[in-house]
Amino acid sequence: MQINFLNPEYLFKKVYDAINAATLLSLLIFFLEWLRDFADRISGISTGMSLVLLTGIGYSIIRIRQIRAREVAAFAGLVEIAPVSLRETGAEGPRNPKWEKVQEHINSVNAGDWRLAILEADIMLDELLDAMKYRGESIGEKLKKIEPSDFTTLNLAWEAHKIRNQVAHEGSEFLLSDREARRVVNLYEEVFKEFQYI
Repeated sequence: MQINFLNPEYLFKKVYDAINAATLLSLLIFFLEWLRDFADRISGISTGMSLVLLTGIGYSIIRIRQIRAREVAAFAGLVEIAPVSLRETGAEGPRNPKWEKVQEHINSVNAGDWRLAILEADIMLDELLDAMKYRGESIGEKLKKIEPSDFTTLNLAWEAHKIRNQVAHEGSEFLLSDREARRVVNLYEEVFKEFQYI
């Protein structure tokens, strides 16, 4: 069967589709050209910014490695941790004047001086932990934050500090022999020697 009449609706639809396709294509071409022009304009700025950011990343990586190496050296005892003001250099090597006082007290014949030696050694332990940047309200809190791998004499420090607490809290009621007092001071000495504090 043949259609013998003209369908204007069909013609308008075909014309509309052609115009619509051309418009979409021209919009796509316009957007792509604009994007290419924009990329050309900012290429210099983005290259400069990229170089600045890459330089910052490189610097940060180098500094992080330096800080880690210093921390490893500090915990290995290769770097002096104690504040310089606490040390004096003598003919036989570095000495800590506070440790000299502890030695005077422990070598006394008076049991009260032995207690004082332990208390002063514990104060030195607190100063050492502060110098190593361990924070806490008490020595016990600071010792809890230490990794055993970073502090090989950690158990000795705990043992000495526990006895110090008994000396401080029980006072003269706590029986302290000359031998026990020397043993406790030797525990502190081992800790201080690990970090070259005396």
